[in-house]
Amino acid sequence: MTSEQIHASLDKMLANPKTKNFINHLVRSYIPVSNIEKVLETPKGDFKCVITKEVLVSVQSIFEGMDTEEFKKDFTEHLKSMFSEEKLETPMSKLLGDKKLGFTGKDTTTYMSYTATQEFYNWVITKSLKGDKHINWLLGSVNRNTFIKRAANIEDQDVQKKVTNLKRASGVSTYLLGDATDVLSKLKAKLDNK
Repeated sequence: MTSEQIHASLDKMLANPKTKNFINHLVRSYIPVSNIEKVLETPKGDFKCVITKEVLVSVQSIFEGMDTEEFKKDFTEHLKSMFSEEKLETPMSKLLGDKKLGFTGKDTTTYMSYTATQEFYNWVITKSLKGDKHINWLLGSVNRNTFIKRAANIEDQDVQKKVTNLKRASGVSTYLLGDATDVLSKLKAKLDNK
């Protein structure tokens, strides 16, 4: 799924009263970023991204796959031919295939791919900075200042305006190097006159 498709899917879920509680659960589980961790052991049952439905893989599965004779043989062959002109499939991409590493949040049995976690976080920040009351209520005591650095990379004009206003309000001042040298030259002239 593209980032636009992920955002559209999340918007649709937020608008639907039946799935709104699920969004509430995801926000509380995956925000702030410190709540997110890699899935170390393969869970029982369906192991797919809750947003994109991509098949996921755990760290345990990757290590088990790397411990096979086939992977070791592929890796050795890859080392021999890694500077050849033709683009060969890497042993890791062959091992993973279409699977993505799984991530999970705090107090949840849901899983997301890396791309989905990043887009989910961007979606929450965008909603928050655009003044979505429900998302802001869910975020509760989460420090919004931690969003500013991340929000600066979100390609949305309204979000960028809000980031600029928040930076100004926080007292972050900016000046040009020429401004500083002008002040220094005036100070030097003043001291020379005394």
